[in-house]
Amino acid sequence: MDFQVNANVVDTGTSWTTALSKLMTSLGNMMRGHIADSISLLDVLNGVYLEHVDYLVMGLTSQLQDCDRLLADLQIIINRAKSSSVTATGERRLQQLVNALGYLSTMLGDFDTMLTAEASHVPHYFPTFLLIDDCDRLFRIADVKNTVDKRLTEISSFVSSNNVGGMTAADIRKIADLRSSVANLTQCLLSYRTELDSFEQQLSTLTLTADFNYEPPTMSLSQFSMDGDWLDSIASQYVAGSLSKLKLSEDLHNNGSLVLTNVDQLYSDIELSLFSKAKDLIDSQEKDMVSFYKDLMKRVTLLQRYMSTKDTSLEQFMRRLSIWRMPILNFQKSQVHNVDSSLHTGGSS
Repeated sequence: MDFQVNANVVDTGTSWTTALSKLMTSLGNMMRGHIADSISLLDVLNGVYLEHVDYLVMGLTSQLQDCDRLLADLQIIINRAKSSSVTATGERRLQQLVNALGYLSTMLGDFDTMLTAEASHVPHYFPTFLLIDDCDRLFRIADVKNTVDKRLTEISSFVSSNNVGGMTAADIRKIADLRSSVANLTQCLLSYRTELDSFEQQLSTLTLTADFNYEPPTMSLSQFSMDGDWLDSIASQYVAGSLSKLKLSEDLHNNGSLVLTNVDQLYSDIELSLFSKAKDLIDSQEKDMVSFYKDLMKRVTLLQRYMSTKDTSLEQFMRRLSIWRMPILNFQKSQVHNVDSSLHTGGSS
């Protein structure tokens, strides 16, 4: 029994506590490798976006926001014009609005053409679909451009005739609707950038604590060893004939229950310090791994929606992660190998 306790619990070379520690370390290293891979992927995505997409999105969204502010000013000017004439400052703001709407119309017309041209130079990791799902249905660039052109014609007519105060409640509602569309389109155009930022934030906050440290219950083990020595002693005396069967029986009767109590205490201490700790660690490791890979799959899937159907780079990234293949544990080398480890792209497997 003493040999089994030392071999399976205490000894650092053979105990399953050591094997568990190696397993946890190996799984932690695997996750760290996949986190490093994800950061590398994110660097590529950010690089492509900043080089080929950012100037298009920021240019258009900035113009949309400028028009939104000027349209808000227009509503103020309309209300004031109903009781007094438009000031020189107001007239300048109105002309700025007309110019801004005209420039916005031009940018909306050029946006898809310029995006398509950029896509031809970047076959991988390029977000060709910046407007997807509800954005694609509600805020098509062409539809927003048509709305902008209509409002531009109407506003220009009132401005040129110096009759801004004559704009009706229906005209003001159309302006409010345009402002709403402008704000929503801006949010849609920035949604891919938001996904990248969210992905980066998730990776930057990850902390892994998979190490398993076990301190044997020293006092209980010491008493257990002393009891073992005592049992060995009386057994040797009995075998050598220096201890009668009656005396052996009396000694076992007097001290045997204490030995069993000490054994129970040792088991209880091991159960509390080792089994409970191991269970908590395994549960925590499982929770962390499920959470990480589930979130990673979700985020990569969200990013994949922005890519063309021919661009399978993100899908291939996910397929190369070793977590999806059956692991082969090597407790001697503290590694988790895979059936085909050559597909892994980085980090410790």
